[in-house]
Amino acid sequence: MVRPRTFFDFTIADVSAGRVVFELFNDVVPKTVENFRALSTGELGRSKHSDIPLYYKGSVVHRSVANFMIQGGDFTRGNGKGGESIYGEPFDDEDLSHALDSEGLLCMANKGPNTNGSQWFITLKDSPHLNGKHVVFGKVVSGFDIVKKIAEIPTDEKSRPLQPIVISHSGELELRKVPPKAAAPRGRSTSVSSTERKKKRRHSSDSRGSESESEDRRRKQKHRSKKEKEKQRSSKDKDRTKKKSRRSRSPADDRDRETGGRAASPHEETLEELDARLEREEKERLAAAKQKQLEDMKKRAAEGETSGGVRFKGRGRMKFRDPELDRRDRGDEQRLRY
Repeated sequence: MVRPRTFFDFTIADVSAGRVVFELFNDVVPKTVENFRALSTGELGRSKHSDIPLYYKGSVVHRSVANFMIQGGDFTRGNGKGGESIYGEPFDDEDLSHALDSEGLLCMANKGPNTNGSQWFITLKDSPHLNGKHVVFGKVVSGFDIVKKIAEIPTDEKSRPLQPIVISHSGELELRKVPPKAAAPRGRSTSVSSTERKKKRRHSSDSRGSESESEDRRRKQKHRSKKEKEKQRSSKDKDRTKKKSRRSRSPADDRDRETGGRAASPHEETLEELDARLEREEKERLAAAKQKQLEDMKKRAAEGETSGGVRFKGRGRMKFRDPELDRRDRGDEQRLRY
């Protein structure tokens, strides 16, 4: 049987203090547990007798005794004189055999035998003097440090906390089970497993006898693969050299090939020699182009000097002006002024 779990969220002076979680002994005292669980969730709504919500939410811890216990559950008056069970009246004690022998036990508070309502208390230490007088129906499984913090709040002479300690929220925790994995169909499992076992046996017996053969095969395959890779590399290098030689071939070579003549070459050109020759030819071509450009510039300069033409340098007002025309223009301006 799965034991239910409920919780209280406490605030101290309107500041959140944290959550306390209880595990309830429904397998030992089911009636007491159901009363506490339903009051924690508030699922039953208002009371038929007092028209007050049957709910721990908003109720206070009205009593705190250091090194002994804290008490609450009076949601009707809030002073320890009220409270109400979900059954409409006080109900009888169920099982008093559980000893109050440790801290963190959740027990029913009462006014005497068979007077259980809604008030509860949590022990801060073992309390053997209460054995056989109060029903133990749960324990704190998380947040006992918060219970200790509440017990440290100063109280008056009647053990009432001087700061309001309120259950801001309460409820039941839901147990979520992990969905089981879908089982594989069992139609052919026995036959498949038996055939697989036979194959494995056969394979193991064969493998022992043929380990040396398989090793030889692997070596031969490695040797073959190395040779094939070397062949592929050499063929790629040849293709590369052919492409480069085609690019660098001159028209004279093409003409010789068409006429059937062949240039005698002492040896086949390597990749390094081909790259050096191409680089040298490119430098010669650039030098020739530069030389031609300089000669063209010299030629244009010489033509300008021999033809007697005017060369204008610069732009705007720096262009050539005829001094005779300037003199005439200045004379006209002076006559206009007088």
